[in-house]
Amino acid sequence: MGDLVITNGDAAGELLRRTLPEAEILPWRDVLHEGPVPLTPSLAELTRLRADYLARRGWGELAQLRADFAARDGGLAQSPSFDRVVLWFEHDLFDQLQLLQLLDWFASRPREDGSLLLVQASDFLGRQTPDALLGLTKTETSVSAQQLALAACAWAAFRQATPETWHAPFALDLAPLPYVEPAVRRMLEELPGPDGLSRTERQMLRALAPGALTPAAVFVAVQRQEEAVFMGDWSFWGLLDGLALADEPLIEGLAAAPFEPEEAGLDQAYFQSEPSLTSFGEEVLAGGADHAAKNEIDRWWGGTHLTNDALWRYDAEAQRLIAPE
Repeated sequence: MGDLVITNGDAAGELLRRTLPEAEILPWRDVLHEGPVPLTPSLAELTRLRADYLARRGWGELAQLRADFAARDGGLAQSPSFDRVVLWFEHDLFDQLQLLQLLDWFASRPREDGSLLLVQASDFLGRQTPDALLGLTKTETSVSAQQLALAACAWAAFRQATPETWHAPFALDLAPLPYVEPAVRRMLEELPGPDGLSRTERQMLRALAPGALTPAAVFVAVQRQEEAVFMGDWSFWGLLDGLALADEPLIEGLAAAPFEPEEAGLDQAYFQSEPSLTSFGEEVLAGGADHAAKNEIDRWWGGTHLTNDALWRYDAEAQRLIAPE
């Protein structure tokens, strides 16, 4: 049946459909750096958890999300009927988590040698021209047993109830998947730091430190601080809302928060507002206060449920995990 091409989402998928018209394109849609990704007995069970989480975030209707994910998983289940499966993914955290999930799936369902291939791009596929994508086809490489084993190890580590095993791959040889190490580090930086903030939240406060900005301007400023941009705007607004709506707010002036994807009438007020730091936000940013000491933490990081009573932290400067007290 020719090639099945699996890629990171609809923008890249549409470009690949135009560039590789003979191939079947399967977009792998999920924001795995956000929300629960625990160990489950099957892909189907994880899929249900992910669809339920995205629906709770207001990112779609539950029935439609479940149907879309089921269709995606059904497409993957049909992969043995294709002559080749080619994975097209980028260098950033968003893509690398998806790639680990897929390689883990194929690790337990081996294909003939040379029929599972990988294209890794150091830039965003959705921004490429068809000619550039055709050039990338020349970089296809067969996925090795070593790559499959490494991916299975890393994917299992990400889904554990604590982040300790995700930190452990630094002791392994990550060279077979060259973009995994920066992805591991960047995901660790989304754990609360000694100040209680994730790296993204800290970058938001830094962007606002000189003075008030619109949410869109904050988004652009934070993206510029990333080595490899990975976070979409809806995820970003959720974190920004959290800083504004905390019991002890770190920012003020964010109108119509929280952002509601399906309530377009609030968009104008939200995006025209100009939030700024509160005195508490200034204190936390300066290192004189702990966000988590005054505000509730209740979110998932892979398979780890972070709460104030079970708060794993990561000191990025020392590159060490800090266990809950």
